[in-house]
Amino acid sequence: LNNLIFPKEILDQTLIGTAKIVFIITIPVAYFIGAKVRQNTLLSDELKRLVNRNRLTDVATRDFFFSKLNDKTETYGVSLMVDIDHFKVVNDTYGHLAGDIVIRHVAQILQVNCRPLDIVCRFGGEEFVIFLHYASLEDGHRIAERIRAQVQAEPAFAAGVEISVTVSIGGSLKDAAAHIEGSVKRADEALYRAKALGRNQIVVPAAA
Repeated sequence: LNNLIFPKEILDQTLIGTAKIVFIITIPVAYFIGAKVRQNTLLSDELKRLVNRNRLTDVATRDFFFSKLNDKTETYGVSLMVDIDHFKVVNDTYGHLAGDIVIRHVAQILQVNCRPLDIVCRFGGEEFVIFLHYASLEDGHRIAERIRAQVQAEPAFAAGVEISVTVSIGGSLKDAAAHIEGSVKRADEALYRAKALGRNQIVVPAAA
């Protein structure tokens, strides 16, 4: 009966034609859907980056720093608090735009001296906190000294003006299962001791 209504030759041609039409329609639709999925993924990644990264320096935000480490309390390592010495003088002498350039410059030096698994965070104003995963106090002292020396040796440039700054750094150990807040508090206390010693100094207890 089917052959009487649709002869085999016509049926075959119809099926082939239908398959071509489905193929022609499906490929662009699949490509469009795939492109939209990729676009949404990129937008989602960019949104996360904007939320988790400080806009001026492109290092981690304070909220991201604490949420990341509070999610992994078993992680051990070293916290470093880094403060740009006499930063108010930079703003008062060269202006706040130049001050922003100095902050970005120091942030870049911090990132260069840390590994991808470490976290560099702008803690507030001209102050940064770094967490060095699985580092010892000796490791922390060595990295802190490398940062201090590089900041001192490499001035920032703003509107053709060379601006030299230094940093003071305090460090502390975070044991596995300990909360990051305690380590950051001790690193901040060590930072104040570094400032009391005359700034451009490192204080990492028990590292010597």
